[in-house]
Amino acid sequence: MTQEAVPNTTSGLPIPPQAAGLPPYAQLLLVLARLDPDADQVALARSLAGRDDLDWGAFLDAAARHKLLPLVGRHVHTYRLGRPAGDAKGFPYPWLFASAHLGNRQRNQALSDEFALVLKELGDAGVPYAVRKGFSLAEGLYHDISVRRISDLDLLVDRSDAPLAHEVMVRLGYLQGNLAADGDRIEPFKRETQLFWRLNLSNQLPYLKAGNRPDVSEYNVDLCHDIFQRKSGSSASAAELLRRRVPVVLCGTGTWVAEPVDALLDLCSHLHKEATSLRFIEDSVDLQISKFLDVSLFATGFGDSEWDDFTDRTKQYDAAGIAYYALHHTELLYPGSIPARVLDTLRPEDTGYLDQYGTLDGQTARWSLPFLDRLFDTGRGRDSAPSNVPHA
Repeated sequence: MTQEAVPNTTSGLPIPPQAAGLPPYAQLLLVLARLDPDADQVALARSLAGRDDLDWGAFLDAAARHKLLPLVGRHVHTYRLGRPAGDAKGFPYPWLFASAHLGNRQRNQALSDEFALVLKELGDAGVPYAVRKGFSLAEGLYHDISVRRISDLDLLVDRSDAPLAHEVMVRLGYLQGNLAADGDRIEPFKRETQLFWRLNLSNQLPYLKAGNRPDVSEYNVDLCHDIFQRKSGSSASAAELLRRRVPVVLCGTGTWVAEPVDALLDLCSHLHKEATSLRFIEDSVDLQISKFLDVSLFATGFGDSEWDDFTDRTKQYDAAGIAYYALHHTELLYPGSIPARVLDTLRPEDTGYLDQYGTLDGQTARWSLPFLDRLFDTGRGRDSAPSNVPHA
């Protein structure tokens, strides 16, 4: 049976026209994958939710996979999407979505309390740092810690300060390893994992501490020395970025974040790394709509001067291709987010790399599915070549 196309809304940040061919559950998630949907988008969400052919199991899986379930939960409550409206049926089990939203608030508050201690101890020890992603976005961009899923505390730290930071982390009960099967302790990483990480990645191995809570199985702190991967051809060291850091209050304590232009470039680099690296593709977490939403929200706060600084800095770091990859795909998902002149300035002569993956792993391959279809193809990881990359 031919899939009936759903009309696109044209106000605010519209659904991409290419999304009309996606199944209803995917279209519904794209409608709700925004911080503040307008009246037309809410109406479209109600219309999609009322369709008899909408696969709610697939919607729930996609919302969780793309780390959008707490945001969807807030929308279900705020716009009363669980209630019928006219001929349109409401969301089934609205309590499930509300629970995801409220549970994420509780989880993030627990993370905030723990990470505030980490930030204070690092500062007291004289370790210069800046908070990346996570709480810097949840508090500074979303202005609501309940709607963004936070996994860890990402910090920019100069490599020369890593030994002192290590002492602080160990004193606070953190170890570099994985959570054991019993959930009560941390097991050190295997030797091959340590060697691979040291030779290939710009981060320290993550520091973990058992959370011993139903909502927080582990506390995770990542120390990053360069926002670009070693094999990317670009480099922006933590030491350089820390000279431009700015003071803020996060997790209820005075701390530091990267200067906005550096922060957006960091988001672009992180998005590109995960979208094209085999170990993320194999786990089907390479493309998460939440990451594109981060970039979109950050970008829409930029004015002409910030964009001029951004394009200059990407050229300084020879990172135009990385930045264009992230901004191009963000613009596909959220039309109007990225100024056309910025995309024109950054666009490489050869854009064929936009459909490639595995280059950083030395195993370049090309996708056969278009970008929007890949977002919802949960089997895409089975088509990628084995990476032989140890997973942390």
